[in-house]
Amino acid sequence: MIVLLIVLTWSELWQRMTRATSSYAATARGVSQYASGKFKEATASFADADAIKRSPDSAFNLGTAQVAAGNREQGSSTLARALTDAKLRADALYNRGTSALAANAFDPAIRDFADVLRLRSNDVQAKRNLEIALRKRAQQQQSGAGGQKNPQGAQQQQQQNKPAPAPGDKQTNEPKGQTDADTLLRAVQQQEQEELSRMRRVRPETARVGW
Repeated sequence: MIVLLIVLTWSELWQRMTRATSSYAATARGVSQYASGKFKEATASFADADAIKRSPDSAFNLGTAQVAAGNREQGSSTLARALTDAKLRADALYNRGTSALAANAFDPAIRDFADVLRLRSNDVQAKRNLEIALRKRAQQQQSGAGGQKNPQGAQQQQQQNKPAPAPGDKQTNEPKGQTDADTLLRAVQQQEQEELSRMRRVRPETARVGW
């Protein structure tokens, strides 16, 4: 019976040692993948590390990768677990705010960036993003207030009042759909690139990952 207890004790010790090593290896792998822009792969690696050893650090890394991979809602929820660590709180709030800003959720973004500045008043990036969020929210509210359509009769009257084309003039009825779609796509891609560039990088676990 004593021998059996000793065997179990060594077994538990070995599991703990290998578990810690596996967590570090998964984190290191995720850091490398994140740095290479492989955000989905990094998410999987950080999820492995978080499953092996849950901590505010592992939550920060996983949430950061999830947001970068496009899973903003899930990433924001994961980042909330990192807020319990005073050393990570400002960066976790920043990344969550960046995620909200990219999703046009301006009120949560404003709250998070304001909280970052309460913790770190000299954070230039947080201040810039707060200004962007405030400006975009104001534009959204303004467009919502002034977005009433003209009555149908007025639209018809405007069409009737349009001057007819002069003889020999050609009317250009080029389709706008494709042009508008291309413009929108470029805007979305640019916004995503700006979002990723603003995020705080992940850090390794002693190699912790962060934006």
